[in-house]
Amino acid sequence: MKRKRKGSVGKQAPSKRTKVDFFTSLHDDIVLDIFQKLPADILRYKTRFVCKRWFSLITDRVLRDHASFLLENTGGSSAVRLMDISEHKQGLALKDQPLELQYTGRTKSWCNEFLLITDLNKQGTLYVYNIISKKGLFLPPCSTSCGGHYGCKCGVGLSYDKFKGVYKVVHVFWGPQIQCELLILKGDIASCSSLAWKKIAGPYYTGQRRYYWDDPVSVQGRYFHWDVHCNKYLVSMDTVKERFRQTRLPVSDVFPMNKRYFLVEMGGFLSLLHNVTFDKINIWMLKDYQRSKWENMQSISTSSYLCSSIYPGFVLPFPVTCVRSKRYIIFRKPGPESGLYSYDLKDKVMRRLDVDIKPGERCVVRTIVAAGSFEIKA
Repeated sequence: MKRKRKGSVGKQAPSKRTKVDFFTSLHDDIVLDIFQKLPADILRYKTRFVCKRWFSLITDRVLRDHASFLLENTGGSSAVRLMDISEHKQGLALKDQPLELQYTGRTKSWCNEFLLITDLNKQGTLYVYNIISKKGLFLPPCSTSCGGHYGCKCGVGLSYDKFKGVYKVVHVFWGPQIQCELLILKGDIASCSSLAWKKIAGPYYTGQRRYYWDDPVSVQGRYFHWDVHCNKYLVSMDTVKERFRQTRLPVSDVFPMNKRYFLVEMGGFLSLLHNVTFDKINIWMLKDYQRSKWENMQSISTSSYLCSSIYPGFVLPFPVTCVRSKRYIIFRKPGPESGLYSYDLKDKVMRRLDVDIKPGERCVVRTIVAAGSFEIKA
């Protein structure tokens, strides 16, 4: 009996070795030290999307001082310029690199690594393009009431619903009243044959944009805001809840709100830059979306830096984007002397950036939101 027991013990199958991912046990500081040795392009467009932890670390701790946007011709083109602006020591570092697209179109929205493009060869067609994998997907035709996404009869935007793990294409158009439709893009789609647009209730308040619309300002990849040329309200949309609402504008007893304001995302918040005089801008930040609670951040002066040498008087700049640390705001001066400027909110200094930008080029700002895996299959 004893021999049998010994024999039976000797014939037992070896235990399976469990694989241990030692990288997950490393402290954040060690992981960050490794990430900082990698090129910014690899971090931004590849490493960041490996897992949620890496996305949070790279976005909030490594690339938090970056701002990215595209420069493309107003009419659209297959060749665009990718601008990356980051804080470097006591100033800003710029990187201008070409980006070739597979199709000639006009970029309407940019969320994470995906571009939403209007294809110029097929009227009314939208195209989603992944700038990392270099793959794209034609979306099913939407309503033809807008006339092909070229004029001001419609606005489109790309958002991400982190609760459902899906991207959403929002299309707001006039036909004959303001309407809205959604297209939900899931992570496992191989083609657009099974996708269908879904109509939802559009905004009932449109201000002075009753007969025309525009592309929204995206905040956190979730909230869309439209300037409707009104001194009391904005039109906003929570793309997760799929609801429109009025967002009351800030109120000031000293400088009453007028229609001379611009919208821009600043550090994950909607900011409103109000031109109260010809050389003074008040900066407001929407701290509470649900309650429409604004906070007056500070005032800046721009006249001495943007005076036009061609036309008398002053040319009002408009904001393009800002770095995530909320220290620098990137402005653009329109007109024949078009150029990009950075305003340092800490030192209160505005400088012209060494960027060659043409009057006919437009800016498309990137929105970052923590996202799960989403792949466009060929």
